[in-house]
Amino acid sequence: MHSAKKNKRVTSWHLIGAQLAAFRRAAGHTQTSLADRFCVGEDTIASIEQGRRALQADFAAQLDELLDTKGVLRVAVSKVPQKERFPAFVQDFVEYEQEAVTLLSYQNQVIPGQLQTEEYARAVFASLYPPLEKDELQERVAARLDRQHVCSNASPA
Repeated sequence: MHSAKKNKRVTSWHLIGAQLAAFRRAAGHTQTSLADRFCVGEDTIASIEQGRRALQADFAAQLDELLDTKGVLRVAVSKVPQKERFPAFVQDFVEYEQEAVTLLSYQNQVIPGQLQTEEYARAVFASLYPPLEKDELQERVAARLDRQHVCSNASPA
């Protein structure tokens, strides 16, 4: 019997992370030395390099300067498609949500993202581990609130 493997989606963040890792190694830095240089956790650098965490534009500009990449990381971050600004596991859902006629959901422990206030969404994202950088937290809250237009633009049945 063989085990079914899930197809892992490769996103722009995986490519940018691989580029960062290559530039870091070429400049003679370790993840630890890079993290120390920018006062971030080593897990933050590792998460970015593995494509699990988005590289923020301001951090990309700082890395470009230190690693002498001629702006490659900053440009790459600016070209990430809007769809990929959401975490990979939710990208398809967001696309389907835009076309949906109805949304049915039962959740007795949390408030669904479409109904969350800004404060609630901020608390949800602030509880993630590893913690999000302030810019990334703000970007995710804004993206979540932006999705609420699906409900507000719906016409009554």
